[in-house]
Amino acid sequence: MGPSWGISKVMAEIYALLYLSPDALSLDEISERLKTSRSNVSLNVRALVDLGVVRKVVVRGDRRDYYAAEDDIGKVARLLAVAKKRRELDPAMEIVQSALDAIERTGEDAHLVERLEELRRHMDFVNAIFAAFVGGEADASDLAQVIRVRDRR
Repeated sequence: MGPSWGISKVMAEIYALLYLSPDALSLDEISERLKTSRSNVSLNVRALVDLGVVRKVVVRGDRRDYYAAEDDIGKVARLLAVAKKRRELDPAMEIVQSALDAIERTGEDAHLVERLEELRRHMDFVNAIFAAFVGGEADASDLAQVIRVRDRR
């Protein structure tokens, strides 16, 4: 499921390992258990830390870095959704808006304007779903119901 959430397979495997582990793990332990190079693990753990789904843990008496997964799966889903939205939806929305602005300045084809406005409305709907989910205003089952109702119209 990792790639569908916008993270690589290795990142998903690292997160799953840390989530299921009762204790924080070092990079060497992660590398050994996943049979992946330490440098690959290090790179991917750093990306997971940047996303906020993995955190560094200090183990007294040990100089190595240890890592643990965020336990709140809802929070993880929201953090990954925000990152995916920032990477994919936001740039697409900017492009559609720029195209609409350019067409309005030139007075181009009304059909093109209509299509782009329809696309923007759909993107605004998806953006609203993201905002409700990330803002904690709705849980995943509520949002799934909204999407089903919207599709039936």
